[in-house]
Amino acid sequence: MQGLMYRLAELDADSAGLVRVIDYFDALIRHGADTSAMLRASAALADCVVGIDVVGTSGGHRQHARCDPKGRWLTQAAGQRSATKDVVVDDVVMGSVWIERAGPALALDEMLVDRMALTAAIILVPRHSPSAAEHTRAVLFPMDDIALLSSLTALHIEPTTRLRVAIATADSPPTAHAPTAGRSTPITVDNHVLYLLPGEPSAPWVGSGRMGVSLPMPASAIHRHLGNARFALAQAGESEPVVIADRLGALNLLETGNGLAASDIPDLVRVAELRTTTHGIELISTLRTYLGSGSLRATADRMHLHHSSVAHRLAKISEAVGYPVDSIEHRARATAMMMVLDGSGAGDA
Repeated sequence: MQGLMYRLAELDADSAGLVRVIDYFDALIRHGADTSAMLRASAALADCVVGIDVVGTSGGHRQHARCDPKGRWLTQAAGQRSATKDVVVDDVVMGSVWIERAGPALALDEMLVDRMALTAAIILVPRHSPSAAEHTRAVLFPMDDIALLSSLTALHIEPTTRLRVAIATADSPPTAHAPTAGRSTPITVDNHVLYLLPGEPSAPWVGSGRMGVSLPMPASAIHRHLGNARFALAQAGESEPVVIADRLGALNLLETGNGLAASDIPDLVRVAELRTTTHGIELISTLRTYLGSGSLRATADRMHLHHSSVAHRLAKISEAVGYPVDSIEHRARATAMMMVLDGSGAGDA
């Protein structure tokens, strides 16, 4: 079949035939063929005996072989070499490839041996296997979607898996090993160390410096949210050296150029669920009044409730959203949550 394709290509050697031969050998390279596979494929395409005589780039190992169109290895020449080409790697001749065709040469023989030589040269150069650090960098700073997906596969991370990015100062990274996602590894970029972390990391990050950890995002989109980790890092200090973006709630929206949606922020998801019930709307209304008045008693007076009832409602909404809404350290977080909720058109809450 391949021999027939090759003979038909002679009808248009200046265009379709040339393209077919080039594509044929490009496919061998893409599929990781070795010299033996390349020789078999070349013999099938040429429909005659082909040969190779090369020395490996590391020296020492010599490969000398002939193959016929049926894939059989020959020890003796089948005829005179009708076309030959040197195999050159970095301007050094490593050997040659050739065609042993009985009868006159065909139109594409020169093209065939040329592509055989080029393919052999590519095969002889040891392939670079990207490291885990290089794949991690490609996930965080992808050149394109194909590179991103390829690196996620190499790191054993599904594109839909939710991950976090952590950023620490390079001069004081965490002393404990961070629970990196998949086979990823920390990388250093612009005096910071970046980590890919599982969406629900279990170990604390203890170190001598500061660290910011982003909200969880799908692995295929995590590179768009490096700014979220940097925003969390900017909020870290001596009293709280590690800041996880979840603790900032809707304040994450203050990040310049953020690409976050309400569904990315746990606080907003939880409070949105509350307003779907009458009881939840009651709790939200109590929190709004509390944030506006500043104390339990003032809230109780405004709502015509006993202050213990107000305290009970605040405890319930704190349980629902996952943090104490009436604590001093979470006042800004709770206020931001309510501002976004009200801005989304929840006038009935």
